[in-house]
Amino acid sequence: MNKRITYFILILFLVSLDLGAYFLVAYMSESILPDMLLSLDSGFRLFGIVLFILTWFGLAGTFGIYKLKRADRFLRIALRLITHVVTLAFIIQIIETIAFTNGFTLKKIGFLTAFFLMLLIIRLGVFKGIHYLRAEKQVFKKNVLLLGEPALTSDLSSFITNNPQIGLIVHQFKNEIITQFTTKDLKKIKIEAVYVHQKNANRSIYNKLLNSAALSQIPIYIFTDHDDIIKSSQVDYFGFIPVYKTQFSPLLQGINSYVKRMFDVLFSLAIIVLILSWLCPLVALFIRLESNGEVLFIQQRNGLGNTLFNCYKFRSMRVNASEAQAKKNDNRVTRVGRIIRKTSIDEFPQFFNVLKGDMSIVGPRPHMEIHNNNYAKQVESFQLRHSVKPGITGMAQMSGFRGEIKEDMDIINRIKYDIFYIRHWSFALDIKIILRTVINIFKGEEKAY
Repeated sequence: MNKRITYFILILFLVSLDLGAYFLVAYMSESILPDMLLSLDSGFRLFGIVLFILTWFGLAGTFGIYKLKRADRFLRIALRLITHVVTLAFIIQIIETIAFTNGFTLKKIGFLTAFFLMLLIIRLGVFKGIHYLRAEKQVFKKNVLLLGEPALTSDLSSFITNNPQIGLIVHQFKNEIITQFTTKDLKKIKIEAVYVHQKNANRSIYNKLLNSAALSQIPIYIFTDHDDIIKSSQVDYFGFIPVYKTQFSPLLQGINSYVKRMFDVLFSLAIIVLILSWLCPLVALFIRLESNGEVLFIQQRNGLGNTLFNCYKFRSMRVNASEAQAKKNDNRVTRVGRIIRKTSIDEFPQFFNVLKGDMSIVGPRPHMEIHNNNYAKQVESFQLRHSVKPGITGMAQMSGFRGEIKEDMDIINRIKYDIFYIRHWSFALDIKIILRTVINIFKGEEKAY
């Protein structure tokens, strides 16, 4: 079974146990729900339950009570739980005091104590169960690559070997082998995380491999000595060894990729239903009236992980035109083509690519394979663009770096914007890029030809 699915099922199981424990303890204490809900009619009571569950998940995300960290000690888990429970009780009590003038009673203290103890028992059972499965049944194991000089990596390697309950299988290779590693090699031995010592993280000998890991969306962790200065506020400890995850892109953190995908699906569905349902037949009619040939132009482009996918566009050039980049006053572009290229309507079929999962609404623009190979030779960090899905629009395009590449600085600046977007992604940034793109379409862009 896919590890993400297994993780999701485990979290769902934990959530069910937690909420079940809450209602069980509440029932046993003769208060099925917080007092404020008992005084409401059924309709408002249902709303209150939904609000309670949403608050639960909000606090759970804030305090990380469903984070299953491999090197976690049970004390840390207990501290996260008690913070969650106390904050939840505090919020409920504030609402009860304001709306119903209900005070804090000994009965509520007893309820919270019993509930917290039940949560601890549940967590202890899951904690011990997962450790047993990792150590004795070889379940929930993860292959990791350990980088760095032996003198720097020996402590972490020994800790992982002597603690099979954290479920890591270490792979180490000599430097001469590491320099030859490719994305395919990482996939071949099924590497799921890379650990590198802080003193080695910027060494050129490891750059290629770390870029390959980032391209494959493999998490990269930095570890260091116990007395070194840490470059992150979010640190875990493997024994006394500080370890922190490098934030190559926020899209690789938590649920961000799921949030982006959900937005992509909803946004593309809205465009397809509300706009493309009538625009497609209209554009198709004008294209066919001007010239014979296919309405859609389908071309292979490089996407996530540098894999090829079929990118859809409305055909804007004569049939069998060369694959050279479009230039100003290009005689291959048809009259209809000039209009749809100027207004970016030719890109609208890519919303079907988004729905399929090949692309995102916002991301680095995909290039043709031949151009991709040429640009990769010009700019060392070019391939990092493929660590996320390509987009219909992107930060580079929003900033004026779209269309024809006339000189080296055009592609260099485009890559700078793309890498900045990947490293600083946020949902708000996506919305800003979409709005700026719409404004640019109406204003008209110099390179839209």
